[in-house]
Parts: sequence; structure tokens; C-alpha cells
Amino acid sequence: MYDDNAEEQVEMNMILRILEDQYPILMSEIEIASLINIPVEKVELFLHFLAKYSFITYDEQRETAVICTDFLSLK
Repeated sequence: MYDDNAEEQVEMNMILRILEDQYPILMSEIEIASLINIPVEKVELFLHFLAKYSFITYDEQRETAVICTDFLSLK
């Protein structure tokens, strides 16, 4: 159980790192999933979470995301 949780944390950190590194370029769910080698559905769920709390801007029609500058400044 702990290994699954740790693995998910690593995946979430990788998604954030990709969004940070690609800023200000929009990244698609498919692009992100292929870079990390995880299912698109996992990426989509995490992106919806990040968008809900305004950490990213998420375009549901295009299924793309870009990290918000306010969130970048927290690092």
C-alpha cells in the first residue's frame, strides 16, 4: 500500500515538473502521459484537481494544461 502511494506521489511530482519546465507552452494530457508512461486517465484526474484549486489552467475541449504563474512563484 505504501509503495502505491509513493509511486503516485512521484508521478504527480513528475507531472508538475513537466508543466514547470514547459511553461508557458500548453501540454496535452497525452503528451504528459507519454513522457511519464502512465495512463492518460491518471493525468486527467490530476490535472482536474490542479485546475480546481487554480494551480493550472486547463482547457477541457483541447485537453491541455499550463501551469499558473502564481503557482510557479511559490517555488
